[in-house]
Amino acid sequence: MTARALPEANRCFICGPSNPIGLRLRFQEEGAGVVADFAFGDQFIGWEGLIHGGLVAAVLDDAMANIWAWRGTPAVTTSISVRFRVPVHPGERLRVFAEPMGTRRSAMQRARGTVTREDGTLVADGEGVVMVGARAAGLPEG
Repeated sequence: MTARALPEANRCFICGPSNPIGLRLRFQEEGAGVVADFAFGDQFIGWEGLIHGGLVAAVLDDAMANIWAWRGTPAVTTSISVRFRVPVHPGERLRVFAEPMGTRRSAMQRARGTVTREDGTLVADGEGVVMVGARAAGLPEG
């Protein structure tokens, strides 16, 4: 597995290495998908010592787009559905994994992802639609 930072995503809140307040996840290829290990700090608490669920969803969103973006194809998530299974506490070691669902040859791809604890406990899972290619980068198709 090789970790890689995308130059066009340097300021991304989830994976950008140049974002001073971001999570700075380092995605790596795993099979047809991507994976990253991380932990949320105290600054991401939403209520009574728990990490805000929106941040867990944002990590899944970014992982789904990175299935393609990590490999050099522009990609943005257009819709996402997340199910939260257990609460997350600051400092817990977590792993996000995302993979494509099927092999459609289309600008709109389906993906799924999971966030798990070190012991394998499922924290959250979700599915989404990711726009890939020139449209995702705001470039004219041609």
